[in-house]
Amino acid sequence: METTRDTGWNRVMPAAGRAAAGWAVAFALVHVYWLADGRLGLPDGRSVWSSAPLLVIDAIAIPLCAVAAAVALAPLRRWGSRVPPRLLGFALWGTTALLVLHAAPSVPDWIALATGSRSSAELDAMARFATFGYEPFFLVGGLLFAVTSLGRHAVRRSAAR
Repeated sequence: METTRDTGWNRVMPAAGRAAAGWAVAFALVHVYWLADGRLGLPDGRSVWSSAPLLVIDAIAIPLCAVAAAVALAPLRRWGSRVPPRLLGFALWGTTALLVLHAAPSVPDWIALATGSRSSAELDAMARFATFGYEPFFLVGGLLFAVTSLGRHAVRRSAAR
């Protein structure tokens, strides 16, 4: 990480990067658990082994989460300076966009629930699982990667002055 005058981002960005990396590792571990036939957190006691699409998604998600953790840590570590800056920026913003866009379909449900125009009892089991379970988790990850991305940009701009 570049050293520069303290802009506030010098403290925020490293914390966000570590939290984003922790988020990615936690998500990878959830997928490892499901791949080991764990069922906690899946709707109606489902197993990823009972669904070919879920199994494929699970197997792909584990290495993607490992890469996401490395991407989140790259701006904080010396080895990250070997990653071309544009590539790292693309990876950080791409991860941000992917995670936020994944959660976007639940936003209308969150708004309807928050305003009282809909109750959680009106949601079917899968919609409840998405709305209260995994979509908020995706949104939190997206926000952590967004803060890391913004902080990296601010720190780089400050160092260039």
